[in-house]
Amino acid sequence: MSTIRRPMGVDRVRRSNVWSMWRYIILIAAAAAGVLLMIFFGFPLIEDLIKGVDPSLRYQPKVEADFKLEENTLQTGNAIPDELFINDFTDSDGQVYKVRIKNEPFIDGDNIIFTTQFSQQGTLALDTVMIYNTQTHELKKLPNVEKKYDRLLSPMLSGDYAVWVDCYNNGGGRIVGYDLKAEQQFLIKEFVYAQPQISIAGNMIAFMQWAGETTQRLYVYDLATREAATVKLYEDTAQGNSAASISENDLVWAEYGADGKGILKRIDFSGGAAKFDSYNFGDAVYEPKTNGRDIVFATAKDIISGSLMLSTNGSAPVKIAENVVNYALGDNFVAYTKDMKVTVCYTDAQMTQTMTGDTTKNLLASANKNGICYYDTTDTKIADEAVIYAYMESADDKSAAPQSEEANG
Repeated sequence: MSTIRRPMGVDRVRRSNVWSMWRYIILIAAAAAGVLLMIFFGFPLIEDLIKGVDPSLRYQPKVEADFKLEENTLQTGNAIPDELFINDFTDSDGQVYKVRIKNEPFIDGDNIIFTTQFSQQGTLALDTVMIYNTQTHELKKLPNVEKKYDRLLSPMLSGDYAVWVDCYNNGGGRIVGYDLKAEQQFLIKEFVYAQPQISIAGNMIAFMQWAGETTQRLYVYDLATREAATVKLYEDTAQGNSAASISENDLVWAEYGADGKGILKRIDFSGGAAKFDSYNFGDAVYEPKTNGRDIVFATAKDIISGSLMLSTNGSAPVKIAENVVNYALGDNFVAYTKDMKVTVCYTDAQMTQTMTGDTTKNLLASANKNGICYYDTTDTKIADEAVIYAYMESADDKSAAPQSEEANG
């Protein structure tokens, strides 16, 4: 039986045709890839070069530029401002004191803590700590408060504990704790250099303290057990770092490099064991604050020259305002001062609410949980400035309601 054999030229022709077909496919794929590369990289590169922008910045972790806020759509509802109005206070011994200075009011639930001056002698010397109940309108002077240095500053309140700073006018002093049930104060920490900025949540406080010209320590302190721990030691940080902010779930701060750039640092202890968590928000993070779910920070060290950024649940930050004077974070809102007005941006809804009218001048004092305090400084008399407070709406009751006269100006 004979075998039929193809001519060798036929196989060569077929192989040549197959190779030509694959060559065309490869050329078409290469051309398509080139077009895609030009669209995704070439055109943006040309655009960056034309605009004089560093092309490498285009591919850094994304930070949203704008927050599409529905301004003025949120009615005041339950957030109706009220005034902490006090002219004098009668002590248990019948002595009547003028209460003019309401220094750094801090709100915690139904209570507002502030420092004031009872002594009528000499220059301003804040020497008394007081608590005002917003429901009963009762005012209480904390007993057994001992002022060791020049003035009492930065009072804060959380449940059964209060803290404040007892300091010299020119620097140095001590951080003091106070047990509201036992009505006794106790020493937390002495400091020699700049006054630490304290953050409080539950029974815990956190603060960054200078221990020399280039040394800082990040502390946490348990007010119930009176135990302190050093979270981190910075031995060569001439630039310093930001203040720390603590919640019941986490601790955040920003490390500042020699080049002035700020990197967010976060410790998550929501699961019971503390662990470092990395949120890459770029290198322009300054003075971050947390409520355990949301993080707000400024993009400039002097705050007012930058933008105010908000990240919810670890998402990419979005810009909610710019050129603000100061800011604070509540359970579901960011409060800030801009153009002598106090504004609230709700973190669980893209809405803002202006707390103050067009005819008043105001300055944010504090925000905590669902409360907010701010000064009415319209008459420019610092000694007589009024303290206004309000309670923000929850996510469930942001419904339309008649605005208050204060909000309408």
